[in-house]
Amino acid sequence: MKPDKTARTVIIMMAITLIGKAMGIWRDRMQAISFGADTAESIAFAQASMLPRNFLDIMFAAAFSASFIPVFNAYMETKGKRAAFDLAALFISVVLVLTAGVVLAAVFFARPIFMLSLGSDALPDGTADLGVVLLRYMFPLMILSGLAFSLTGVLQSLGEFRIPAAMSIVSNGIILIYYFFFIDYFGVQGLAVAFLIGWGMQGIIQIPFLIKHKFRFRFRIDFKDPGLRQIGALALPVLVASWIVPINVMVNVRAAAGLYGGEFGVNAIQFAHSLYTIVSGVFVLSVANVIFPKLSRQAANNDNEGFSVTINETVRVLFFFLLPLSFGLMALSQPLVGLILGGGLFGERAVEITGTALFYFASGIVGYGLLIVLTRACYARQDGRTPILAAVVAISANAILSFALLPYMYIAGPALASAIGNSVGALILIVSLTQKGVLKWPGRVFADLAKMAALAILMFAIVLFIGRHVQEIHLLLQVIIPAAIGGGVYLGLSAALGIKEMKLRLF
Repeated sequence: MKPDKTARTVIIMMAITLIGKAMGIWRDRMQAISFGADTAESIAFAQASMLPRNFLDIMFAAAFSASFIPVFNAYMETKGKRAAFDLAALFISVVLVLTAGVVLAAVFFARPIFMLSLGSDALPDGTADLGVVLLRYMFPLMILSGLAFSLTGVLQSLGEFRIPAAMSIVSNGIILIYYFFFIDYFGVQGLAVAFLIGWGMQGIIQIPFLIKHKFRFRFRIDFKDPGLRQIGALALPVLVASWIVPINVMVNVRAAAGLYGGEFGVNAIQFAHSLYTIVSGVFVLSVANVIFPKLSRQAANNDNEGFSVTINETVRVLFFFLLPLSFGLMALSQPLVGLILGGGLFGERAVEITGTALFYFASGIVGYGLLIVLTRACYARQDGRTPILAAVVAISANAILSFALLPYMYIAGPALASAIGNSVGALILIVSLTQKGVLKWPGRVFADLAKMAALAILMFAIVLFIGRHVQEIHLLLQVIIPAAIGGGVYLGLSAALGIKEMKLRLF
């Protein structure tokens, strides 16, 4: 894929992803104003919707990202499309069987799983009982998500990026329809069913496009298949690397569960982390999803020079966009939370606590973005050891700091711990890929990174200054005006200083 075509693909994906993420923010707002931050319904649903997705990430994420896509692309390059499709059908069959087995066990042990995830007696009455019911409704999300992500890997490897990017539009649209028309009739339990329907549709909408590429699914199980064994062998050593985000969130929630009398901590972490990943994910995931199949093909063809060029230019682009995004989100954390989540049952105290958590989560956006992209670069090279080391260090740092900082920083402690963990993990990947000659740092790169950092800090100061002088106007304008001026200053000075990313020549 040529640079200009890749750039267009990333921009289109960002636009589609932005729509989906905006709908996700709207979904979170509906949840906040409908159930608040300190009610049994809000805490129970937050945990019940998070745990199945985290279980999927912990147990199977490596199979989707680290193993299947590189092996599938290698089959496409060396054995042809038919052999690759047969491997995909086998892989999907195995994923369905394994996720179904985990779901059956999890439904049976729903109560100990739910209680262990919170570990606090200081919760509103009825939270545990409702949470167990909702968890049993929602654990089938693992099966639906596993199917959707498997189909996504096939489509992205075939060069189809728009439909996978649009999956969240479909699922969030269904959930929003439920909020608008059915929430008063079926309440929080109906909402759990709406989530299931939405996630099921993520897989269904991909089927016509797979048929267009003449993909035919045939259920079969063959654990002796060499391609499946190659996927398994690659997945096992890198499985730990996929644990960073889900385990860190679970640790952060566990640390915060007892804060503020058990009423605000869980949802403050959940909502703040959701906003943080939604805002940063628009760019990070768009870039990662486009370059991963490309890196996998370059690695399969032993195109070391092309691989190095792709990942080096990607890292520059990440720094250029994520530095101002991080500082901007920190500066606007309070008004943004008030704008998106404030109102209804989500009062000023909840806004203040969640805004504080978002401020510290946002400080780790650069580390998060680099971690996601560089981990996939290692996967494309079939290097599982380096991501394992980065994951172990990141998870350990987050776990230790979450509880160590809690008595001094309250809700900010776990959020800052997460940011530090991600950043340390990213640093390990940077050092490793640099030592292997994949990442290269000529003098101009350091000079440009220093310019980017200085401009991002200047933008932060400008946004804060303007924000303090527009506090009496509508919340929407409190966000838009400082963001527009700060972003304009950053981009304008970047152009004046000759930073090449202003030319939008991506990859």
